[in-house]
Amino acid sequence: MLQTLSDLPIIYCLRSFCHRRGETHHDASSANVARPTSPEAKGASASHDWKAHSANPKNWPLSRKVFTASVIYAYTFVVYAGSAMYMSAVPVLVKQMGMSEQRALLGLSAYVLGYGAGPLLWGPMSEVPSVGRSVVYFSSFVIFIAVTAGAASVDNFGAFVFLRSIQGFFGSPCLANGAASMFDMFDETQYPYALGFWTAAAYCGPALGPLLTDHLVYQLSWHWSIWLIACMSAPVGVMLFVLPETYAPTVRLRRGFAHTDATISAWARLKFYLVKPVQITLQDPAVFFVNLYTSFIYSSYYIFFDSFPVAYLEGYQVSTGTLALFYLSVLVGCVLAAAVYFLILVPYVFSRRPPIPGEHETKPDPSSETPHSNSSNNTPTPPPERNLLPALPATIFLPVGLFLFGWTARPGEIHWFPSLIGVVLYTGGVFVIFQCLFLYLPKMYPRYAASLFAANDFCRSALAAGSIHYGVPLYRNLGVGRGSSVLGGVSVLGVAGMAGIVLFGGRLREGKGRFRNPEIL
Repeated sequence: MLQTLSDLPIIYCLRSFCHRRGETHHDASSANVARPTSPEAKGASASHDWKAHSANPKNWPLSRKVFTASVIYAYTFVVYAGSAMYMSAVPVLVKQMGMSEQRALLGLSAYVLGYGAGPLLWGPMSEVPSVGRSVVYFSSFVIFIAVTAGAASVDNFGAFVFLRSIQGFFGSPCLANGAASMFDMFDETQYPYALGFWTAAAYCGPALGPLLTDHLVYQLSWHWSIWLIACMSAPVGVMLFVLPETYAPTVRLRRGFAHTDATISAWARLKFYLVKPVQITLQDPAVFFVNLYTSFIYSSYYIFFDSFPVAYLEGYQVSTGTLALFYLSVLVGCVLAAAVYFLILVPYVFSRRPPIPGEHETKPDPSSETPHSNSSNNTPTPPPERNLLPALPATIFLPVGLFLFGWTARPGEIHWFPSLIGVVLYTGGVFVIFQCLFLYLPKMYPRYAASLFAANDFCRSALAAGSIHYGVPLYRNLGVGRGSSVLGGVSVLGVAGMAGIVLFGGRLREGKGRFRNPEIL
C-alpha cells in the first residue's frame, strides 16, 4: 500500500525534492535501491521477477486499470472539447466586437497549434525513466487550469489568442501519452478496447463542444466558452493528483528493478527521445504515411465543422441551437462505428486471423518487454499490419460520406436529413481508421510509443490549425457540393495508400530493422 502511494505524482515530486536536498550529506546508506553486484548474473532474474510483480502495470487489478484509464479518458475529452467549445463564441465575437471571422477563428487555431506542439516535449519527457507519465500529466494540467482561467478573464483579444496557444500547449500531454498509457497497462487482447474508448473521447470532444457552450455563450457571455473548460478541468485535476504511474521503466526504477547509469543525465535521455521520433518518421515510409494520412483526415475533420454553418445556418436557415444538435451526428457515427469494429471486425481479425497476402509472421523477441510477444509458447506474433485490416473498408466510407454530404445538402430541393447520413458515414470511417492506425504505431516501435504519438499529433494538429482558416472560404467559394468533392477526391488516394501499407508494410519495416531493437541509453 505504501509503495502504491509513493507512485502518486505529488508524493514522488516531494520525495525527489527532499532527496536532492539531502544529497550533499548522503553516504553509502543513500543507496536505497538494491544494486546487484553482478548485473550479468542477476539481470535475467530481475527481469523475470518484474514480469510477475504486482507493481508491473500489466499485472494491476482490473479495477485499478479501469480507474487509471477513466481518468485519462476524461482528461482527453476535456482538452479536445476545449477546442470546439470556442466555436460557439465565434459568431458572437464577429457580431459584438466587429472583428472579421478569420480573426475570430484565431482563438481556435492557436489552441489546436498549441496542443500539436506540446507533445513534442511532453511525449519524449514522459519516456525518460526518472520522470514518467503521471508527473507530466499532473504538473502540466495544473498550469493548464491556471491559464484557462486567465484566458476566460481577459478582454484583449491579442492576449486571449496568446493564452489560448499556451492553454493548448499545457493541455496536450494526454494527446500523445494517453494512447501510450493504454499501451502500458493492457495486454494485446485488452488494448484495442482500451484504446477505442480513448479514441472515442478524443473524437467526440470536438463534436460535443459546441453543444455544451451554445446556450451559455448566447445567454451570458462569450467568455463562458472558456470558463466552462475551467469548470470541467477542476475535477479532472483532482483525479490526476492520485493517478498512478503507468510507464514500466519509471516504475521499475522507483521499485529498484532497474539501475540507470549515473553517467547518463536526464537531459541526454530527453534529447535522445526528442530526436528519435523525427528520425523514424523521416526514414520509415510506413510511419511517414501514417502521419501524412492522419494529418489529412484530421484537417478534413475540422473543415467539416467549418462546413456546418455554411450548409445549415446559411443554407437551411436553421437556428444555432438546432445546428448544435446536428453535431450529435458525429457522436452517432462514432458509436455505430465502434459497435461494428468491436463486435464484428475485431473478433474476425484477431481470432480467425485471415492471412494477408505476402505477410510474414514476426518471431517473438525475448528481449522485448511489450505485451505483444508470446514468448511463453514461442509462437509467432502477428505482424502490426494485421491491425490495419479493418481500416481497408473504412477508407471507402470517407469519400462516400463526403460526396453524400456535399451533394445532398441542397436547401429547397433535399431535406437536411440525408446529408447527416453522409456525416455519419464519414465520421464512422474516420473513427475506425484512427483506431487502426493508433494500434499500428506503437506496435512498430513499442519503446517509443509516446514519442511516435507526439510526432503524429504535431503533424495532424499543424495541418488542422491551417485548415480552420481555409475551410470556410473553401465552402463559400466552391459551394458545399464542390468543396466536399475536393476533400472526397483526395481521400480516394488514402484507399490505395492504406492497401499499400497493409501489403508491403512488413517489407518496409524489415528494411528499417535498426529501429526494431535499438540500443537504448
